[in-house]
Amino acid sequence: MYSLFIDTTQKYCYLAVLKDKKIISKISILTHNNLTDLVVEHINQILKKTKVNKELIKNIYIAIGPGSFTGVRVSTTITKTWNLINNCSVYTISSLLLQLPVPNGTSLLDARGNKYFCGIYKNNKLVSKLKIINLRKVKSCKNIYKNYENIDIFNNLIYHMKDFRKVKDINNLSPLYIKQPV
Repeated sequence: MYSLFIDTTQKYCYLAVLKDKKIISKISILTHNNLTDLVVEHINQILKKTKVNKELIKNIYIAIGPGSFTGVRVSTTITKTWNLINNCSVYTISSLLLQLPVPNGTSLLDARGNKYFCGIYKNNKLVSKLKIINLRKVKSCKNIYKNYENIDIFNNLIYHMKDFRKVKDINNLSPLYIKQPV
């Protein structure tokens, strides 16, 4: 069974095609202001490269945020549209959890203005409410993973396959916002 992974929450767009939960092709692309066109174009390219027809994709795994406001909207919109056309299953994960290569740690993602989205995890479970913290509080955090630095997101994808949650009603699929858009 083929699956597609999409993460557009950060400055890179990460895409992967999986067969039976094993990555057969992956790409990461630095994004700019053309995110929607870029993602669709690269999804088509990766499917062509792997010789997998769109109709064969039975699952979509996406990071729903927090992160780039436009990025999280793009991936959820593409996923909803794909589901409508191809009737596939959809699975989601927080980008904060996806960033962690270990079961216990503090995951931080840039929220701009010297602030960070923060999630603290134990055994891959959130132990406190997702929040925004300022730069000086970051120094008190332990076992920190920040802004997808020094990790292999594709290894993390495989590690966290069990942590994705199935979306029961596609109409309820929405980005994970911690702060509201301005």
